[in-house]
Amino acid sequence: MELLIIRPGALGDTLMLLPALVNLSGRLNITLAARQPGLYFIRDFVNRSMDLDGAGWHRLFLDRPAREGIPVSRADVVVAFLNDEDRAVRRNLNAYFPNTPIHLFPSFPSKGEKTHVARYISNCIKSAGLPIEPQAAFENAVTRPLMRGKRPLQSCNTVVVHPGSGGAKKNQPADFWLKVLSGLGREAVLKKMAPWLLLGPAEGSLHSFFRKNLAYTQWEICFCPDNETLIGLLEKACLSLGHDSGITHLAAMLGIPTVALFIESSSVQWHPLGPAVQIVQKKGSGIGVVEDVLKAAIDLRHTPDGDGLNKST
Repeated sequence: MELLIIRPGALGDTLMLLPALVNLSGRLNITLAARQPGLYFIRDFVNRSMDLDGAGWHRLFLDRPAREGIPVSRADVVVAFLNDEDRAVRRNLNAYFPNTPIHLFPSFPSKGEKTHVARYISNCIKSAGLPIEPQAAFENAVTRPLMRGKRPLQSCNTVVVHPGSGGAKKNQPADFWLKVLSGLGREAVLKKMAPWLLLGPAEGSLHSFFRKNLAYTQWEICFCPDNETLIGLLEKACLSLGHDSGITHLAAMLGIPTVALFIESSSVQWHPLGPAVQIVQKKGSGIGVVEDVLKAAIDLRHTPDGDGLNKST
């Protein structure tokens, strides 16, 4: 059976497909249409990956179907996760795939619904009649690293901090992170790690701030790495700290012990998936929150490989 999955969105949005894709592995031939950089990181979990920003995919969103169609011409089932208020996407898919079951779902569960996004995706796929086990898919995602097997302990020698995300309301201020970085440097269990600050495109305005304030410290700054460099940096990490962001989700799925900070977004719907995750869900940026973050980091380091951890503070 040929399944086409369509999911526009940022890195974290795309990664939420991974539990379902792993559970479906070997049962279907899956074509995934999504956006970079998420597509890059999960391309090995599908039979074919296609960039929604590539040629021809714009026809999916036109007001009326185009004669040329879209880059995929055959599918036995189509499942799409996107908002389609004017039903243009449904009309187009019905025209491009006549006599094919088309299933459109909102991108995310309703606000306030106590369902994780990854579980929601698996439930939607099951409701489309496909052979998935949502409970098993989710449990697998929180008990083992979906993106790789256990890394050799000797390869883990860095701590990576990502002080940003794509949403300003989800982020602690830069001064808050300076306090966290300073605190990490004082902890004996972390002193032997090479410290790296990871800044992506969304943190461009913070680059000069951190470069100035970390100039005489051991912290190295990795600014806007390409995908291979990013993976290489994360694969050496034995600890990752960050907000609710795509980078934090990626680190958790790689099996890296991860501390995730939540302010506005829901940790119920968005907590990172992995075997070693601690959540700090607090508003404000006072010293108490800094201490909670440091405690979560130390707790993860005192637990070998963070096995079995998935806790909230």
